[in-house]
Amino acid sequence: MAIGKKTLHLALVVMAVSAITFLMVDLLPGDAAYQMAGESATLEDVRAIREELGLHRSIVVRYLVWIADAARGDFGQSFITREPVLDSITARLPVTIELMVGAQMITLALAVPVGIFCGYRPRSGIDRFLSIAAFGVMSVPVFVMALVLIFLFALKLGWLPATGYVPFLENPIENLRSMFLPALSIALVEWVPLMRVLRSDMAATLREDFILMARSKGLPARAILLRHALRPSLFTLVTLFGIQVGHLIGGALIVETIFALPGIGRLLVGAIFARDVIVVQGCVFFITIAYVAINFLVDVSYTVLDPRLRKEVTDG
Repeated sequence: MAIGKKTLHLALVVMAVSAITFLMVDLLPGDAAYQMAGESATLEDVRAIREELGLHRSIVVRYLVWIADAARGDFGQSFITREPVLDSITARLPVTIELMVGAQMITLALAVPVGIFCGYRPRSGIDRFLSIAAFGVMSVPVFVMALVLIFLFALKLGWLPATGYVPFLENPIENLRSMFLPALSIALVEWVPLMRVLRSDMAATLREDFILMARSKGLPARAILLRHALRPSLFTLVTLFGIQVGHLIGGALIVETIFALPGIGRLLVGAIFARDVIVVQGCVFFITIAYVAINFLVDVSYTVLDPRLRKEVTDG
C-alpha cells in the first residue's frame, strides 16, 4: 500500500517538473521558427513554420498534446534536426549512464573506506588531515576540477585523453581511458559529504552497547567495523546518496560539455541554445524519471538495511 502511494507521489512529481520545464523553456527569448526559417525568410515563412510546429497554439494546449503523446512513447521530433527525440535520447543515454555510474563508483570507493577509518579513529591526526583535505577538494567547482585534471593528466603527463569518447564495444580499454577523467571530476567533488555523514554515524554506532558486547567477545576490529557497525551506519549515507543524484546530473551536464562526451547533458545544452523545446522537454523528462526512480529505490533499500521497516512498507 505504501509503495503504491509512493509511486503515485513520484508520478505527480514527474508531471509537475515537466509542466514547469515546458513553461520555463517557453519563456526563453527568441523563437525556434525564426531560427529554422533563416535570416532571409519572410514573415509568411515564419508563420507557416510556427503553424507546422504547433507553436501558434497556447502553451497549455501544446503541453497537454505533448504529455498525451509522451504517455504513448512519442516524444516528438526535434525542431532543428527532425530526428525523433526518443532516438536522440536513447542513442546518448549509455554515455550518460556510464559517466554517472563511474562517478558514483569512484565516489563510494573514496567515501566508504575513509568514512569508516575516520569514524573508527575520530579526532585523530589522520582524521583531521583527511577532513581538511576533503573540504578543500569539495570547495572546488566541478568545471574547475575538470580543467585541472585535464591540465595535469592530459596535457602535462599525457596519460589520458582530454576529450572524446570511444564506445565500450569498440575498444573497452580506450573507453575506460576516455571516461575516467570525466567520472573522476565529478567524484572528487561529490565524495566528501558521503564520507562526512558515514564518519559521524560510524563514530556514533561504535559507542553503542552491541558494539561493546562484540568487543568483549574478542572479535577483531575488522569484523566489528564491517559486519556489525557498517550496516546500521548507512542510513544517512543512503539518503544522501539519493539526493546527490541531482548533483551528479548537474555535474554531468558540465562535464559532458567540457570533455566533448556525446551524452544527454550535451544534447540538452545544445537544445537549450537552439530553443529546441521538444528536445529540452524530452531530456528533462528522462532526467526527472531517473531521479525519482533512484530515490524510490533508496526508500526501498531502507528495508534491506533495517528489516523492521519491511512490515511498515508492505502494510502501509
